[in-house]
Amino acid sequence: MLNDLFRSEWRLYHNFFMPSVKLVEKKQVVAKTVKRYDKPKAPYQRILESPDVEASVKHILKEQFETLNPFQLRKTIDAKLKKIFVLKNK
Repeated sequence: MLNDLFRSEWRLYHNFFMPSVKLVEKKQVVAKTVKRYDKPKAPYQRILESPDVEASVKHILKEQFETLNPFQLRKTIDAKLKKIFVLKNK
């Protein structure tokens, strides 16, 4: 059940809608390490901005993105997690 959750809804929700920061620069200043991060973006957005990814792949991802509903994905994730916790507590 947990594998199904990660294979379907969680993967889609995380990669298309959850922003994350990317380390851009790391400098040693005296005794401190100063880190600079890029603006938060979802992995999907980073792929669309990347010049290294083929246009056909970007087109496929855009079509997939248009079919997704983040609220429905989150609702399904929560329902599956409830089932998992119920099974765990038995």
